[in-house]
Amino acid sequence: MDLIVIAGAPGVGKSTLGLALARSLGSPFLEFSVLRQPHLDPTWSNASPVEHEMAWESLQFVVRNYVKYRYRDVVVTDLRDERVRQVPEVFGDFEYQIVTLTLADDVELRRRVGARREGFVDVDAAVAWNAAVRARPALSR
Repeated sequence: MDLIVIAGAPGVGKSTLGLALARSLGSPFLEFSVLRQPHLDPTWSNASPVEHEMAWESLQFVVRNYVKYRYRDVVVTDLRDERVRQVPEVFGDFEYQIVTLTLADDVELRRRVGARREGFVDVDAAVAWNAAVRARPALSR
Protein backbone atom coordinates (compact mmCIF):
# COMPACT_ATOMS: atom_id res chain seq x y z
CA MET A 1 0.00 0.00 0.00
CA ASP A 2 1.33 3.46 -0.83
CA LEU A 3 -1.07 5.47 1.30
CA ILE A 4 -3.40 4.83 4.23
CA VAL A 5 -5.83 7.64 5.11
CA ILE A 6 -7.52 7.48 8.48
CA ALA A 7 -10.60 9.68 8.35
CA GLY A 8 -13.24 10.82 10.81
CA ALA A 9 -14.29 13.65 13.07
CA PRO A 10 -12.09 15.12 15.79
CA GLY A 11 -11.99 12.92 18.89
CA VAL A 12 -12.77 9.56 17.28
CA GLY A 13 -9.25 8.16 17.63
CA LYS A 14 -7.64 8.88 14.25
CA SER A 15 -4.30 10.02 15.64
CA THR A 16 -4.14 7.21 18.19
CA LEU A 17 -4.83 4.54 15.56
CA GLY A 18 -2.66 6.23 12.92
CA LEU A 19 0.36 6.49 15.17
CA ALA A 20 0.00 2.87 16.34
CA LEU A 21 -0.40 1.68 12.76
CA ALA A 22 2.59 3.66 11.51
CA ARG A 23 4.75 2.34 14.35
CA SER A 24 3.63 -1.22 13.67
CA LEU A 25 4.36 -0.91 9.94
CA GLY A 26 7.50 1.19 10.33
CA SER A 27 5.87 3.82 8.12
CA PRO A 28 5.77 7.62 8.02
CA PHE A 29 2.91 9.22 9.96
CA LEU A 30 1.56 12.59 8.79
CA GLU A 31 -1.05 14.60 10.63
CA PHE A 32 -2.49 17.25 8.36
CA SER A 33 -2.83 19.59 11.35
CA VAL A 34 0.97 19.72 11.61
CA LEU A 35 1.25 20.97 8.03
CA ARG A 36 -1.48 23.52 8.72
CA GLN A 37 0.11 24.99 11.85
CA PRO A 38 2.78 27.12 10.17
CA HIS A 39 0.16 28.65 7.89
CA LEU A 40 -3.19 28.73 9.58
CA ASP A 41 -4.85 30.28 12.54
CA PRO A 42 -3.88 28.19 15.60
CA THR A 43 -7.50 28.27 16.78
CA TRP A 44 -8.32 26.04 13.78
CA SER A 45 -10.83 28.52 12.41
CA ASN A 46 -9.51 28.13 8.85
CA ALA A 47 -10.09 31.81 8.24
CA SER A 48 -8.17 31.68 4.97
CA PRO A 49 -9.20 29.19 2.27
CA VAL A 50 -5.97 30.04 0.42
CA GLU A 51 -3.83 28.93 3.38
CA HIS A 52 -5.85 25.72 3.73
CA GLU A 53 -5.35 25.00 0.02
CA MET A 54 -1.63 25.65 0.37
CA ALA A 55 -1.40 23.16 3.26
CA TRP A 56 -3.37 20.57 1.22
CA GLU A 57 -0.97 20.98 -1.71
CA SER A 58 1.98 20.63 0.68
CA LEU A 59 0.55 17.37 2.00
CA GLN A 60 0.18 16.03 -1.53
CA PHE A 61 3.82 16.87 -2.24
CA VAL A 62 5.08 15.26 0.96
CA VAL A 63 3.09 12.05 0.39
CA ARG A 64 4.22 11.82 -3.24
CA ASN A 65 7.81 12.40 -2.18
CA TYR A 66 7.68 9.60 0.41
CA VAL A 67 6.29 7.21 -2.20
CA LYS A 68 8.86 8.37 -4.76
CA TYR A 69 11.60 7.36 -2.31
CA ARG A 70 9.97 3.96 -1.82
CA TYR A 71 8.34 4.50 1.54
CA ARG A 72 5.17 2.46 1.82
CA ASP A 73 2.07 2.56 3.97
CA VAL A 74 2.32 6.33 4.49
CA VAL A 75 -0.33 7.03 7.14
CA VAL A 76 -2.24 10.34 6.94
CA THR A 77 -4.80 11.68 9.42
CA ASP A 78 -6.64 14.90 10.26
CA LEU A 79 -8.18 15.61 6.87
CA ARG A 80 -11.54 17.30 6.60
CA ASP A 81 -14.14 14.98 5.10
CA GLU A 82 -14.18 17.03 1.87
CA ARG A 83 -10.45 16.32 1.47
CA VAL A 84 -10.90 12.63 2.25
CA ARG A 85 -13.43 12.47 -0.58
CA GLN A 86 -10.79 14.00 -2.89
CA VAL A 87 -8.26 11.22 -2.21
CA PRO A 88 -9.41 9.06 -5.17
CA GLU A 89 -8.98 12.00 -7.54
CA VAL A 90 -5.70 13.28 -6.13
CA PHE A 91 -4.04 9.94 -5.34
CA GLY A 92 -5.80 7.73 -7.89
CA ASP A 93 -2.44 6.59 -9.26
CA PHE A 94 -1.50 5.18 -5.83
CA GLU A 95 -2.49 2.03 -4.04
CA TYR A 96 -4.43 3.50 -1.13
CA GLN A 97 -6.88 2.59 1.58
CA ILE A 98 -9.28 4.92 3.39
CA VAL A 99 -10.30 3.86 6.88
CA THR A 100 -13.08 5.94 8.38
CA LEU A 101 -13.59 6.01 12.13
CA THR A 102 -16.76 7.18 13.83
CA LEU A 103 -17.91 7.19 17.42
CA ALA A 104 -21.45 5.99 18.15
CA ASP A 105 -21.50 7.59 21.61
CA ASP A 106 -21.93 11.38 21.39
CA VAL A 107 -21.43 11.70 25.15
CA GLU A 108 -17.99 10.09 24.86
CA LEU A 109 -17.13 12.25 21.84
CA ARG A 110 -18.14 15.37 23.79
CA ARG A 111 -15.97 14.24 26.69
CA ARG A 112 -12.93 13.63 24.47
CA VAL A 113 -13.11 16.89 22.53
CA GLY A 114 -14.13 18.89 25.61
CA ALA A 115 -11.06 17.67 27.50
CA ARG A 116 -8.67 19.11 24.92
CA ARG A 117 -6.62 22.20 25.65
CA GLU A 118 -5.49 22.73 22.05
CA GLY A 119 -6.32 21.70 18.51
CA PHE A 120 -9.95 21.21 17.52
CA VAL A 121 -11.96 22.08 20.63
CA ASP A 122 -15.43 22.89 19.22
CA VAL A 123 -17.49 20.10 20.81
CA ASP A 124 -20.72 20.80 18.91
CA ALA A 125 -18.91 20.96 15.57
CA ALA A 126 -17.14 17.65 16.30
CA VAL A 127 -20.46 15.94 17.10
CA ALA A 128 -22.05 17.34 13.93
CA TRP A 129 -19.03 16.28 11.85
CA ASN A 130 -19.17 12.76 13.31
CA ALA A 131 -22.90 12.51 12.54
CA ALA A 132 -22.34 13.69 8.96
CA VAL A 133 -19.59 11.11 8.41
CA ARG A 134 -21.82 8.34 9.82
CA ALA A 135 -24.68 9.44 7.54
CA ARG A 136 -22.76 9.65 4.26
CA PRO A 137 -22.29 6.65 2.00
CA ALA A 138 -19.09 4.68 2.49
CA LEU A 139 -16.25 5.72 0.20
CA SER A 140 -15.29 3.09 -2.31
CA ARG A 141 -12.48 2.66 -4.79
